[in-house]
Amino acid sequence: MRTSLFFLPLVLLGCPTDGDSSDKSDTDSLLDDSGDTSDTAMNELTGITWDFADPTISTRGPLSVVVTATYDDGSTADVSAAAAWSSSDPNVAKVYVAGQVQPINAGATTLGASFGGLDLSGTLTVTVVAATNADLVFNEVLADGSVEGDPNGDGAAEPTEDEFVEIVNVSGVTVDLSGCVVVEGDLSTDEPRHTFAQGTLLHAGEAVVLFGGGDVSSLSAANVTFLVVANLDVGLKHGLALNNEGDKVELRDPSGGVLTTFTSGSGGDIDAIQGASMVRSPDVTGTSWTHHTYATGSAGDYSPGTYVDGSAFPGIDGFYTP
Repeated sequence: MRTSLFFLPLVLLGCPTDGDSSDKSDTDSLLDDSGDTSDTAMNELTGITWDFADPTISTRGPLSVVVTATYDDGSTADVSAAAAWSSSDPNVAKVYVAGQVQPINAGATTLGASFGGLDLSGTLTVTVVAATNADLVFNEVLADGSVEGDPNGDGAAEPTEDEFVEIVNVSGVTVDLSGCVVVEGDLSTDEPRHTFAQGTLLHAGEAVVLFGGGDVSSLSAANVTFLVVANLDVGLKHGLALNNEGDKVELRDPSGGVLTTFTSGSGGDIDAIQGASMVRSPDVTGTSWTHHTYATGSAGDYSPGTYVDGSAFPGIDGFYTP
């Protein structure tokens, strides 16, 4: 079975800053019945503030926010962990861990924090960043479209159309794939096989599977988008045109920079494989490749849109949730 290696960054929360700690009880810094974190129930909460000033951030976040409580004796305490957090539009940003705001999509949301009956709110604006060469990987490649079955699910066994590449977002960042190009071939003959449409986003822990052709409307899987090749050169009618004996596939940004590469055949990531796909070992995080049929936990000869054992990619919530 697979082992997920997605991690969530931790936020270290401060302790009360109200003077000598030598005479504090064992229950100091814990909530009393009123939600107060003062040294004793005798100290009354007089206000809360935070270090949040209606910022604009990118999906390269997250944003750490500290809520500070003030008491009638002049003492203060970091109460970020005890505060109740909210986002008016969780499609723009969510708070998975208290004090840690995770941007997800472009837009604006109202962030809120409440403690001891007092409320704070402010506007957070998020922008989406372009992908870099640390964000994405090819995770599975089927060069032999004549495999048994019907990989693209359209009811027709067609070798060119059933070829596919699977691209996974391994970062903690939502990235924009608009204008990025999948290129096949060596440096002297490379051809653009697919250009991602404007507005194509890939969230953390999600995947996109690109087929050589056919109809993929019958395919569905959690946290995956299924596409058929489309490029700006209408003269190219060869799908992905993957070579069974070995090939090179690259994902390039709109300016031509290489985001990720897969090679098979002599000197490549793996010897060319027929009758099955080639997949990272282990899925997503592996630095080597293997024959899908014999991969640990494999459920068959190929698995577009899932791990080799048929389990789902984690998606946004699975990536960020501890």
